[in-house]
Parts: sequence; C-alpha cells; structure tokens
Amino acid sequence: MDCPGCGGTDLVKRGRKAGHQRYRCRACGRYSTDSQPKFSAQTKAMAIEMYMNSMGIRAIARVVKASPAAVLTWIRKEHAALQQQLAAQKPGPTDGPDIIEMDEIYTYVQKNAAGR
Repeated sequence: MDCPGCGGTDLVKRGRKAGHQRYRCRACGRYSTDSQPKFSAQTKAMAIEMYMNSMGIRAIARVVKASPAAVLTWIRKEHAALQQQLAAQKPGPTDGPDIIEMDEIYTYVQKNAAGR
C-alpha cells in the first residue's frame, strides 16, 4: 500500500478506524486507511458521461445513489485531468496569423424631448 499524499511506502500501523486498519506515512505524516473506495471507476465514468450529456448533478446523484457533492468532485477531478492532458499537448506551428472580419453597426438613438 502506498501513501495517497506523497506516494511513499514507509507506512506505520496506527490503530483502527471504522473496522479498517489505519496507517500513518513517515514521510509526510498523512493518515490513511486500507478501505476500498465506495464507488467503482465504472460508476464514476457513467456519472461523468451523464454530465457530458447535459444531465443535472442532482439527477446524476439520484441515479448513481451518491451525494451531489461527490458527483461534483468527480466532475472537477476529470476536468483537471483533461486540462493537464491539453496542457501536455503542444499546439503545432501555425501558417500565419488568424484573420477576423468585423462589421461595425452604427445606430442612432433619438433623445426624448421631454426628458431634457
């Protein structure tokens, strides 16, 4: 088992919590347990897919039987992972500057004679 904080392997047993063994990392001092995650990766992926198909967070939470806060956390983690992937991909060289055409619209608003 590795430390979820720093990835270290030097863990010391520090009692039990809710029936699971509790560990303390000697490197960073973080406590963790050996319990399994409550929701599988398939459930989280299904929730993210539902979100991408414009389903609301509360509705997703009802379907997967999780809290809306948990669903929002999954979505935020997936967003952060995608942002890192996009940052790792460097854009290729461009042929030249982008050209944007703009039309200007001029309007005239007549002043109200009574509101002087």
